[in-house]
Amino acid sequence: MPSLEDAGRDTVPVPAERRGLAHWLWGPGAPRWLLHAASAAVLLVMLGSQNLWTHEGRWAVICQEMERSGDYFHPRLFEDDYFDKPLLSYWLMIAFARLLGGLNEWSLRLPGVLAGLLTIACAVRLGRRLASPETGLIAGWMLASCFFFVFWSRLACSDMLNVAAVTAGLTWYVERRDRPGFTTWAVFFAILGVGSFMKGPVAAALAFVAAGVDLLSGRRWRIHLRASSFLGALAGSIGFVIPAVVAVLLGSSGNFSSELGALFRENFVRYFRPFDHADPVYTYAEYLPAYAIPWTLLFPFVIGRAVRRWKELEGSRRWPLLAALAIFVFLTLGAGRRNYYILPILPLLMLAAADWVGAAGDRSRRVAITAWTAALCWGGLMIYYGVAVPYAASQGGVRVMAREVRAAAEKGAPWAGWEVQLYSVKPQLAFYLDTGTQPRRAGLDDLSALAARIREHPRTILVTRNRYLAEVENLPGRSRVVRERSMIPGRMGEPRMDEEGLVALIPDGVPGQGTPPTNGDVEAR
Repeated sequence: MPSLEDAGRDTVPVPAERRGLAHWLWGPGAPRWLLHAASAAVLLVMLGSQNLWTHEGRWAVICQEMERSGDYFHPRLFEDDYFDKPLLSYWLMIAFARLLGGLNEWSLRLPGVLAGLLTIACAVRLGRRLASPETGLIAGWMLASCFFFVFWSRLACSDMLNVAAVTAGLTWYVERRDRPGFTTWAVFFAILGVGSFMKGPVAAALAFVAAGVDLLSGRRWRIHLRASSFLGALAGSIGFVIPAVVAVLLGSSGNFSSELGALFRENFVRYFRPFDHADPVYTYAEYLPAYAIPWTLLFPFVIGRAVRRWKELEGSRRWPLLAALAIFVFLTLGAGRRNYYILPILPLLMLAAADWVGAAGDRSRRVAITAWTAALCWGGLMIYYGVAVPYAASQGGVRVMAREVRAAAEKGAPWAGWEVQLYSVKPQLAFYLDTGTQPRRAGLDDLSALAARIREHPRTILVTRNRYLAEVENLPGRSRVVRERSMIPGRMGEPRMDEEGLVALIPDGVPGQGTPPTNGDVEAR
């Protein structure tokens, strides 16, 4: 395998046998199906084996309650209305649950997987239109071998749906940017309307910023300044308004003003005056290099070429860098920040890096290095998600803990007779510990209300973290303790005793319940 120190050389020939891999991945006549098959494999392998992660618990609990209540227009997170996010991401997960026979990790995560596949397909198309077919395929392989792109595509949340909407909108724009008129802008706005119904108007904002760079830098805006373009934009804009209004009007609470207020506060006010998500101004500069691993190593060469040869580069080859920079500035100027908001930049950066790689020709060392890096990283991801993650999840985490909690509880009473109360923990366990009645959640300032609930319903399983155990351990009275098991190598399968480890208290001897026998997995208190 060639060394990275040769990566900046444009025309260093390599032997034919070292060009073989790049030829198969993106050379002339390379099978495009290979990229899409590899992408599907790395995004789908053992998809349901991983425990629900922090973001995913929220979507799981909301979808679970929608299915339980039959109200698909009024999302609720525990006892609270949750109009912070639009409805389409929940609906997609529920639709897959209907197809797959139930709400589980697979059905919750499949929308994100499809969004990742769509983003890769759009990157291939964009690269083809902006530079060459090889550039598109290189960008696709870079995304399919980028750890955090794969990571976020395999999660049950709306962030990768947002990335797909932005990338799809930009792909349509690039396809039609020299053909102004009603259809061009109606479809563009319709795509962004769908994207806004999955995460919020941020999809539209980022696509506008990126497309605006092209419209302004090439003075292309002049050919789009016509009545048919405005009519198309007006028709497509209906997609921004109707879904939100319909969702609020059909909400079961009937509180129109408060629900519209939640939508406005979450999607507009937060940009200027955040009530949460107020990360430091350098957040995106700090996390972007990590999110682009391993391709971050190419960025100095890509930026160096752009600085040296900016005037020689065609406008289409400048645009991915300019668009990525514009989105970076737009997000940085916003007061509400989270590191994963930067994800829509990844396809644009991969296109810029792919153009730099492809410009060297198929006989350069940089092409061989890129091909081997993509193949090795893709293989590493297959092993990680196909072997390491499933094994670790079988040894510990919230799903193993939920099984142990249920087994211990059922020794004293039928599962449907229990209630579950979460105290300052993420909502994943509410999904796994579903007794048929939605679990409740209490915060740190709800200790007195928590005690009252347990007195009202003594057969309550209390779940908290080790750091809060001393505050609540006496509330259920005499109880059994089930602890989360570690998934960390070296301590795998052992109870987590650190502050963040989860612990469940299962009361003993409540009315109508015998005292369950102690076994090696359950502590008595």
